Amino acid sequence: MNTWELQSEIHKAIKENLHIGMTEQELADVITKVYPDWQGDLISGERTADIEGGPTDRVIKYGDVVLLDLQVCAENKWSDLTRVYFVGDISDEQRVVYEQVVNAIKAGEANLYPGKKGKDLWKLVREAAGSEYAFSHHAGHRVGEFPTEEIVVDPRFVPECEETLESGMVVTLEPAVYVPGKFGIRLENNYLITENGYERLCNLPLDVQQYIVKG
Repeated sequence: MNTWELQSEIHKAIKENLHIGMTEQELADVITKVYPDWQGDLISGERTADIEGGPTDRVIKYGDVVLLDLQVCAENKWSDLTRVYFVGDISDEQRVVYEQVVNAIKAGEANLYPGKKGKDLWKLVREAAGSEYAFSHHAGHRVGEFPTEEIVVDPRFVPECEETLESGMVVTLEPAVYVPGKFGIRLENNYLITENGYERLCNLPLDVQQYIVKG
């Protein structure tokens, strides 16, 4: 099983087990059963507007957004994928913001090719989000291909990044919108940069309906 197939197995377990009334830590335990050494963010409800954090004893409620930014390693390759789940149902505001983030990631994909500067990716992805609450952190980054304690390696796509994409790089796109005091939505995919563009490295869908959990 490669690292992206492992991500799919983790999200399958999440969809089967996520429900109203469980705690963030209990959801973390579900992930740990699939892959004990995962790293990353697991936050829910208004905590998702704070961008990052680990699981707590917070109880997941109806209407919550649950944000999972999960880094795992298999076959000496890292993956770093982010998805959000909507517990019980999705509000109109949440749906609008989700589509803003999808638009941003698609704009980034259209510009993934050798020679593209990191700073240009950051600008166009952020603008494509079309929100006053669009992310200020990086718009993506390179993913290390070998086990290390820290998987994020240069270049990070930030306003100061003069480095360019090169064929053979494995990178992420990671746009987000954080509505203060309410919720945050972030999505992240992994890509192999090719001579003519990119290859997406995980089959997890972006269709919002796939992430509404009724339980």
